[in-house]
Formats: sequence, C-alpha cells, structure tokens
Amino acid sequence: MVDNITLKCYDKEVYYHLRYGTFVEKSNWINGRWYDKLVLNNGKSGDDAHDLIIEFYEDFMKIYGSIRKWYYGATSLDDLTKTDLEKAWRKVAKRLGISFDTLRTFEISVIEIGLNVPFDMECVEMIHRIRAFKSKCYELNDSRPTCRKFVSGFFTAKIYDKIAEINKDNRNVLIRNPDLYPEKNALRVEFTLKGGRRKVLSRLKVGTLGGLLEEYTRIVNFFWRNCQAFAFDNIGRRPSFHPKRGSLKELTDYFVVLGLASLSHAELDGYTGLLSKGAQRDFRKWLRRRHEREKDYLYPDYRIEFTEAIKWHLIDLIRLNNRQRRDNIDL
Repeated sequence: MVDNITLKCYDKEVYYHLRYGTFVEKSNWINGRWYDKLVLNNGKSGDDAHDLIIEFYEDFMKIYGSIRKWYYGATSLDDLTKTDLEKAWRKVAKRLGISFDTLRTFEISVIEIGLNVPFDMECVEMIHRIRAFKSKCYELNDSRPTCRKFVSGFFTAKIYDKIAEINKDNRNVLIRNPDLYPEKNALRVEFTLKGGRRKVLSRLKVGTLGGLLEEYTRIVNFFWRNCQAFAFDNIGRRPSFHPKRGSLKELTDYFVVLGLASLSHAELDGYTGLLSKGAQRDFRKWLRRRHEREKDYLYPDYRIEFTEAIKWHLIDLIRLNNRQRRDNIDL
C-alpha cells in the first residue's frame, strides 16, 4: 500500500558515510548547486528500471521515490504487502551499507498510500462519476477524463487510470507488450500526506519508518476510511427492474423511474421551472415520495461498486501478506 515516500535523516554518521564514504564509489552522482544527489537504482533493466534518490543538504539528508516501483519494477501493478515493504527497506539498507535499525529511525515527511484496484468497468466511467471528496474544503485540482484529484492543505486524494499512466510514462509499453495487463482496467486510488513529520504524525500517528512498520494496521484503516469519503453521481445510470408482485403498476412505476434516471439535475429543474409555483411544490413533494420508492428498483450504485472492489482487493492483499509471513516462519 505504501508507495512514494520521503524519509529524512539527521544522523551525522549516516550523512558522512553516504556522502563521503566508500559507498559513493559504487553509485551515480548528480551534482547540484546547493546539494548533491545520489541515485540508487533497483538493478532492473528496461521499463522496470526505477531509482530512489538521496539528496544531501547542509545538515540533513533525505531519500525519496516509489519504494513499490523500486522493489517490483516500474511497470508492475503489484501492491506492497507489509512483508514486502519491510523486505524492500531491508534491501535498501543493505545497498546503502547501514543497519536496518538505523534506517528505521528515518523520519517520514511525505507518504503516499494507495492501491491499484482491478475493475470490471472502464476506469473512465468510474472516474467520471466522482464529484467530490469529504467536503467543500477539498478543491478539485485535476479533472481530466482519466483523473480526479482533490487537495486541501497538506493532504491529497487522487484517483486515476493506472494503466494509462504507465503506458504514458513508459513510452507506450502496452503497444510493445499488449498481454502485460490482461485485466486492462486498473483504478489507482491514493492518498498523500506531506508537510513534514508533525503533519504525518498528526494524521497517521506514526512519524518514522520503524513506526510505520510496527503500526501498519493504522495505514490500512486510514486508507479504508478515506476511500469511503468520495461522493459519486448516479444520475443517468439505468435502474434495474425487479418486480416483487409482478403487477402492472410496478412496470409503469419502473418506466417513470427510467425516465427520471435519463435526466440530469439541470434538465429536471428546467422542466420544473415551466410549471406554476403551486404545481412546482406539488411536483417536488411527488418527487420526494418517488425517490423513496426508487429503492425498490435496485439502482446500481457507483459508491457500492467502488468500495466493494477496494474491500476485496484489500482482503486479498492481507491474505497474501499472511501467506508470506507463514512462508518466512517455515524457512
């Protein structure tokens, strides 16, 4: 679940070891005017190559990048389990020549928590129906057909077509390998916290890499709570007809519901505005009663489909992590 992350370190021994020690001879340097960068590649080639970046400042250093892409490969859709997250950072510590316990003390200043969720429907259809997140204080920052991004202060909620992003960033990888993603529809749901250790700590109740690994359940709960905060628009989605008694009235009521479902809010208000004031009041009362009865026709709900897909993907990820833990114990 953890993907992009920025860790800060103020330990002088680690700082001098990485910046001036023998380790730098095995790495690639990018020199800058007011800092130096160290590139830690993942050892993979082609489209799966991905780097973690270490930047050195006057009195601290930070390491950032996608730990998921670094461990699995840049074109992978796999989500990190807790077990693999720890394995990935142990691998980083070994490559850097520092102890894992030292790496655990690094402070989290930015963290992205997300999942690549397979969907039966096209991602564009689901994304198109997302109209808000939590409250009006979260501004819509990106409204492309393949993306919705809501921002408020140090918190960002984002949903987008993951395969479209991979295909764009990796020079049309699907054209070269069309069988790479057989499911075709993968919706990326992610939440990003930034603003330094205190901001992250206030939301997640963890402020270091070690705390993140020890309190991983908090990450899962944080992600699940925020997934349920998206608001969806079901206008125009065709209702289903499931009569209880098989009566003619149920069929005629269904036709009325079907007609209402084909209208947008603006169209419905436009037609209502043509009536007299008294008729408008009567129509709105009738419409409120009608909305109560619409439940009998089992509207396919985007919110339900969205949360159910995420819930089962989370369950699969937790089960995978449990299997990985058992395998490690057996070894």
